[in-house]
Amino acid sequence: AESYFYYGKSLLELSRMESGVLGNALEGVPEEEDDDANNSSKIEDPAKMTEDEKQEVEEKVGEAMEKNFQSLCESKDEEKYVTEDEDMEGGDSQEEVDDSQDEGMDEDISAAEETKESTEKMEDEEPSNLQLAWEMLELAKIVYTKQVESGEIEIEERLCSTILTLGEVSIENENYSQAVEDIQLCIKKVESLPKDSRIIAEAYYQLGVAKGFHAKFDEAVESLNSAISIIKERMKNIKEGAKSSKKSPSKEEKTEITELEALIPEIEEKIADTKDMKKEEEAKTKEGANGITSSSAEGGSKNVSSISVKRKVEDDDSKNKKFVSDKEKTAAAS
Repeated sequence: AESYFYYGKSLLELSRMESGVLGNALEGVPEEEDDDANNSSKIEDPAKMTEDEKQEVEEKVGEAMEKNFQSLCESKDEEKYVTEDEDMEGGDSQEEVDDSQDEGMDEDISAAEETKESTEKMEDEEPSNLQLAWEMLELAKIVYTKQVESGEIEIEERLCSTILTLGEVSIENENYSQAVEDIQLCIKKVESLPKDSRIIAEAYYQLGVAKGFHAKFDEAVESLNSAISIIKERMKNIKEGAKSSKKSPSKEEKTEITELEALIPEIEEKIADTKDMKKEEEAKTKEGANGITSSSAEGGSKNVSSISVKRKVEDDDSKNKKFVSDKEKTAAAS
C-alpha cells in the first residue's frame, strides 16, 4: 500500500510539472505586432523619397514587369509544343499509368487506415499520468482501508493522506465536486487525531482550494481560515511545550515553527485570491443579467453561459510539501 501511495503521489507531481511546462510554453514569445514593427523599420518610407527617386523606381519596376511578361509568354509556347508531342507519343501508355496510380492510391489509403488504427490503439493503451496516479492511489486506499478495518489503528493517518491526495488528483482533473467529497471524508476520518495535526490543516487548505474552484467562495474562505487557525494552534502548542519543559525548542521544533510561519501569509494570499474570484464572478453574472435585459427590450434573446474562474497558484506544490513535517516523513518512511 505504501508503494502504491508514493507512486501515485509521484505521478501526481509529474502531471503537475507537465501542466506547468505546457502553461509556460509561450512565455517570452514576442507578439506579432512587435515583429511587424521591427520588420517595417527596415523598409524605407516612400513618403521620404524625392520625385527623381520615385520616377527612377517606377521605370525600373516597369522594365522588370515587361521582361517577366515576355519570359512568361515564351515559356508558355514551349510548354504547349512539348505537351502536344507527349500526347502523341504517350497515348498508348496512359492506361498503364492510370492503373499504377490507382494501385498506389489504394496502398496509401490502406496504410493511412492502419496508422490511424494503431494510433487510436496506443491512445487507448497509454493513460495519462493523472489517470495512473488516481489508479495507484485507489489501490493504496483499498489496502489501507482493509488494514484499518482489521484493527491497525496506526494506519488511519496514512489512509487519510491517501484520500486527501485523491482529492488533489480530482482538483487537477477539474472534478471539484469529487474533490470536495474526498477531502471532507478525509477530515471526518482524522477527527481522532490531535486537533493541531498538520494533516488536518492541509485537508482544510485543500478543501478551501476545491471549493474556490467549485465557485463556493464563502465556504472556501471559511476552510482556509480554519487551516490558519490550526497552524497557529500548533505553533502555540510547540512553544508552550518548550516552556513547560523549561528547555529551549529543539532544532526540529524551530524548523517546524519557521515552516508554519511561512505558510500563514501564503494561505492569506489564497484567501485574497478567492475573494477576487468571487468579485469577478459576481461582475460577470451582473453583466450577463444586464445583457439579457437589454436584448429582451429589443425583442431578441441571448444565451449567457456561466464562466468559471480558475487561478493556479505557482507555489501550491511547495505549500503542500510544507504541510508535512520532517517527523511525519520519517514515520511514513518507517
